[in-house]
Amino acid sequence: MSRFDDPDQPPEDLTPWLAAGYGRRDALAWRRWNFTVEQANQWQRAGVDDALAAAQWQIAGARPETVGVWQAANIGAAAAIRWHEFGFNGAEAAEQAKLGRGPEQAFQHRPAASGSGGPPAGSMGAKVQAFSNAGVSHQVLGGYLHSKWLDDDALPWAKGGIQASDARVWKMIGLTAAEAGELHKKDVQPLDVLRDWWEAGIPFEEVADWLGAGLTPAEAVAQRASGVTVEQAAALRALRNGAG
Repeated sequence: MSRFDDPDQPPEDLTPWLAAGYGRRDALAWRRWNFTVEQANQWQRAGVDDALAAAQWQIAGARPETVGVWQAANIGAAAAIRWHEFGFNGAEAAEQAKLGRGPEQAFQHRPAASGSGGPPAGSMGAKVQAFSNAGVSHQVLGGYLHSKWLDDDALPWAKGGIQASDARVWKMIGLTAAEAGELHKKDVQPLDVLRDWWEAGIPFEEVADWLGAGLTPAEAVAQRASGVTVEQAAALRALRNGAG
């Protein structure tokens, strides 16, 4: 079947659509999303009159015979896609919505042994699952969800119990997740670190190496005054991390 907007192929004959009662504009809209006349009729009978909405419902895994479950729960097509990303079908989403939960909150409350088969690979739900499987607490996970930072780079920070907002600052300073994790265990706050090292007069670009070498701001000032260079601090930092 040729697409109506394909410059290399002639437009399709609209006669079947017109005979089925569709206007030209509606017919073109349904065909834009590769629906057949019968498929469009099925969606229409299910109460979905808009071709784009029908396409969204399909992305969400809904069919004309199941879309009513979503609609009865007042979950629209765009929201259904989000639920689908987290591995929920219409009935499950409806049940969770009754409890006042969105897809993210519902996923966090979902038992590990779910009969749904799990979220699709690469989806938001699959990424959240990876964080949960790594032992990241719900409290910490919430910040990474909110910032939409759920890639492989974020996982070591989250596993260390470091909130996403703090992880961003530690990364800006230049620390690794492991180094920041050690400071986090001591309840050291990244903004306090920035203040203390700035007040000590240590150049910002040197902070990570001195700090990573295990020195306090005062110790770094003393070492610099005695002729120790930041390159030497960096070497000590590397040895320290290797030993750790």
